[in-house]
Amino acid sequence: MEVNYIIVGQGLAGTLLANELIRQGKSLVVFNDPDQIKSSDIAAGLINPVVFRRMTKSWMVDNAFHQMEETYRQLEGLLHQKLYYPIPICRILGQDDVALWKTKALANRLGDYLDMEPQINHQYDGIATPFGIGKITKAGRVDIQQLISSFTEFLRKKDSFRNEKIDFEKLQIKSDMVCYKDVTAEKIIFCEGAAASFNPYFKKLKFKHSKGEILELEIPGLNLNEIVSKEVFVMPVGDDRYRIGATYRWDELNMEITTSAREELLSKLNDIIHELPEIINQKAGIRPTMHDRKPVIGFLEEIPQIGIFNGLGSKGVLLGPYQAFQFTDYILGNSTYIHPEANINRYFKKN
Repeated sequence: MEVNYIIVGQGLAGTLLANELIRQGKSLVVFNDPDQIKSSDIAAGLINPVVFRRMTKSWMVDNAFHQMEETYRQLEGLLHQKLYYPIPICRILGQDDVALWKTKALANRLGDYLDMEPQINHQYDGIATPFGIGKITKAGRVDIQQLISSFTEFLRKKDSFRNEKIDFEKLQIKSDMVCYKDVTAEKIIFCEGAAASFNPYFKKLKFKHSKGEILELEIPGLNLNEIVSKEVFVMPVGDDRYRIGATYRWDELNMEITTSAREELLSKLNDIIHELPEIINQKAGIRPTMHDRKPVIGFLEEIPQIGIFNGLGSKGVLLGPYQAFQFTDYILGNSTYIHPEANINRYFKKN
């Protein structure tokens, strides 16, 4: 079987890259390890263009936001599924946050993404907002799990999906192609998420993955139609159900759910609402992140048949579509540019 590309991994990164390549008329096969639990399997899919901690724009957001909306709407049409839900994020402000919101929103030119003036008298039933809220108007969520499962079926119908783990010993790298079992391709691109840490071709890369846990709760009577944020986010997903997240741990990279994470999330939730929620589910995943929290994109200089598209991290839902679009242009020879902060070559610079 001859194709243009082999993609390894079909989490969010692999899905977005495969979609862009197919849009450009290229053929591919996706290999997906059925035993690997990916961060995409549990991710809440939050879209937030603002870094609350510093009240600055997310990295590359001015370039990425339009492409994000275009991509998810294109995928909705392709897959005949609702995937993209534009919803404001309402940040609950403290006493000192109102003046800070105004100052930083102006200084950091955030007007395209939020209301410059906090809503001092904004009130919710069952939620305390004594000093008002700041509203992120361009925000929302993507149903990542629906996206991935629907895209898997799309690939299956094209005979472009293999539910199996790559055996590196069977991967043959030749001067102008790669071969794996019965598949021959021009290049192989790894989109493995946290599993890339164990890929023998990427030993020089500096991974710094983080563990995250979220809760799925039922809170009858809360009736939120916006995402509310204060240390944790409260995201409505329909039928009185909400996702609450997320924790960050760098020292315990496993898939076990923990009592400590559950208690942390519920304690922070208790600062927002006073209704007694019912816990429906708790999930844990490993975010694929690099040491500098930027993606890693490109091809190995010494083995240009091997590429990587990884490390999208917690902002992957927002930035991933733009990165996939740009990388596809690079792969097809329409561009020679990969952002230097994301380029894999930053790990191979000669001193």
